[in-house]
Amino acid sequence: AGWAYVLADLEYAGQNLPVSTNAKGRLTSGAAYALMSRAMLYCQNWAKVKEASEKVFEMGYELTGNYADAFKADGNSEAIYMYQYSLTAKTGHSFDGYYAPGGDHATAGMTMYGGYGTPTQDMVEEYELATGGKPDWSTWHTTEGTMQNPPYDQLEPRFKATILYNGAAWRNRTIEPYVGGTDGWAEWMKDAAVEGRTTTGYYLRKLVDEGHDYTTSQTSTQPWVAFRLAEVYLNYAEACMQLGDNATAQEYINKVRQRTGVNLPAHNNLTTKEKTFEALRHERKVELAFEGLYYWDMRRWNVAEKELTGIRRHGLKIEKMGDNFRYTYVNVDSEDMNFPKKMYRLPVPQNELNTNKDIEQFSEWK
Repeated sequence: AGWAYVLADLEYAGQNLPVSTNAKGRLTSGAAYALMSRAMLYCQNWAKVKEASEKVFEMGYELTGNYADAFKADGNSEAIYMYQYSLTAKTGHSFDGYYAPGGDHATAGMTMYGGYGTPTQDMVEEYELATGGKPDWSTWHTTEGTMQNPPYDQLEPRFKATILYNGAAWRNRTIEPYVGGTDGWAEWMKDAAVEGRTTTGYYLRKLVDEGHDYTTSQTSTQPWVAFRLAEVYLNYAEACMQLGDNATAQEYINKVRQRTGVNLPAHNNLTTKEKTFEALRHERKVELAFEGLYYWDMRRWNVAEKELTGIRRHGLKIEKMGDNFRYTYVNVDSEDMNFPKKMYRLPVPQNELNTNKDIEQFSEWK
């Protein structure tokens, strides 16, 4: 009944809100149908996912040629709805203060230290080579360290648009995430004052405003893109897969892989649900990285209990040795991750139980 209520509201909104590809203004029909495609994905109403997605496709949105442009206020043809921020309207936020590279604190005048959320080595290894397929990272999995440089320059364009790595260009300087570097490196849970240094060897680039002038204002104003066409393509692909149409699922996965500025080799053998699901999971993790969807994907696919339990995440400790660098594989979790099965369903809040004697707590939470 709850999902039926959500569906009815979104269908009404989609039918009655104005049709416009302007993602900056008030809510549009496209925004309603994009939310409907996501919501129906979560409740596994595959037919309604397809219906909502097709409504969006009819409206004229287009993938940006440059992946990084999909998160900007201007020149963004794929944004369906974005939250807007402004200094003049006093509606800014503090994203850059929390997530910009640590070196910006000194070199750009940032008052906060940054570096609160640093991508892991495990995430870096999700990215394919620009020619397709993943590199062999075993050389960099040694706790003794290696002087060989990682294959960053061989990875597909979404990597460089998402993650800042040793030697990456940023704000007219070079990122230095090594011990003693401008950005620096800190040992996870051991260094008392991290002060913006990375614990993984990486910083987040995607969603951070490289052009932020901290001398004018510490407040961030880049938009938050709540819905965009690439996600709807992948929602549609998943619904097609679940309905047994692997060919169409493959087509829409390839649309994302082959946007002009990415242009990875197309999949041509997604003939089974298992192959399609594997490709879809990879594409969602990379394309939608750091947009807040991965955790919920793992839950709704019922794989979190297995794949988020008994593991640790990793990073690279980087040390400058003359003109070269030593890369050492390190743990960045102090203990194993754990996702108990009961977490698939959140408990009924205690205050609800206190005020309504006709309901009881779910059995797994008693």
